[in-house]
Amino acid sequence: MRLVSARFQVGPALVGVLLLLAGVASPNQASAALRSHATGSTTTTTTSSFCALKTCTSTLVKIPEAAKGGITPVAPAGATDLYRCTFFDPHLTADQMVIGSTFHPQNHGTAKKPVIEIHHAILFQVPSNQVAAVKALGTSWPCFSGPTPADTFAELSNFRSVAGWAPGSASATRPAGYGVNVPAGSGFILQLHYNLLASKAKDNSSWSIDMTPTAESGLTPLLGWSLVAPPDLPCPSGSSGTLCNRTNSLNDLSKRFGSSAVNFVNLIEYVCKAAASTAGDTHWQSPTSTSCIWRRPANSQPITVHTIGAHMHLLGKTLSVELCHSDKTCTDPSKVVGLFVRSYNFDDQRAYNVPPTVINPGDYVKVTCTYDPKLRKLNPQTKKLPARFITWGDGSSDEMCLSSVGYSQGAGT
Repeated sequence: MRLVSARFQVGPALVGVLLLLAGVASPNQASAALRSHATGSTTTTTTSSFCALKTCTSTLVKIPEAAKGGITPVAPAGATDLYRCTFFDPHLTADQMVIGSTFHPQNHGTAKKPVIEIHHAILFQVPSNQVAAVKALGTSWPCFSGPTPADTFAELSNFRSVAGWAPGSASATRPAGYGVNVPAGSGFILQLHYNLLASKAKDNSSWSIDMTPTAESGLTPLLGWSLVAPPDLPCPSGSSGTLCNRTNSLNDLSKRFGSSAVNFVNLIEYVCKAAASTAGDTHWQSPTSTSCIWRRPANSQPITVHTIGAHMHLLGKTLSVELCHSDKTCTDPSKVVGLFVRSYNFDDQRAYNVPPTVINPGDYVKVTCTYDPKLRKLNPQTKKLPARFITWGDGSSDEMCLSSVGYSQGAGT
């Protein structure tokens, strides 16, 4: 695998989110007429540059309040973020391949200085045997962390992402010849994460999803593997306050997003064998880093990597993904850098196409993120917030370290 390097210019407003594996065929493909069959959402028959196939359906997904001009998002008490989920049923009578997705975020600024309060948008697939349970949730619901309400409906699982958007990504991209398979009878959940540090205006964003029957497509299914590492960032030197205590900060995280948010912090600290920083007054000099080594199951089959995405929040500086083969310490000089984002920008996120690279059963992959906690006092969105010990969290002012790997099953597929 050759080095894929990305250099960004840091923008004036860093608003971040994860770009989960979602994409489309090559944007220079020839156009084709589309036909529409979905209900439960607004659909249109248009021409799409993503479709060069004989049968392609374009569905324009809108929020329930679209006809009234949208909604004015309101964060829960003590929070500055709102996660909102909506279910819709496309009434799929046959398996479909998602081959294109274009998110249309509401812009409250100008073309030169956009103000977009959407931190991310994710489209989740609901398996057919769980559609009825999701419909029972109602028109919409709060959904921090995942697509269902926190601490409820534990039986609802296997909701994988089908498409995703983050600031900076226009139409999602994926290698030509690949798509995301959606079985017949599936439903969709649209999750919108509103960053109310950016704006508190009314939102009426929408999303175009292009699909084609799987049997006719000739496309290879693209799957996803998420690699995470635990951010653990004490207040920088010169900063102080109640939330600089790690325990206090985690208690605040629980108040904002529920106890499951803290459970996840503890889980990734354990899985990644990371020693949590002391809960008291440790101050780190910027920048600082976190990493985690992940292993493909020994009883799995080879996979071929095609895309790698990078996601951190407002303090992110660099992110790298390294293929270490059988070296479980990832210190061997023969390790291969799959992706290195050398100047991360929340406003310019994307999934990068990489040369097809085989990862065998038992191989190790390392993800590393670096941060500069001093950026909290420089960013217009966070400079008025109190200093805090920062861990993994769903809020725009919290942090993440996550890379989404898009792959196909088998070697060289």
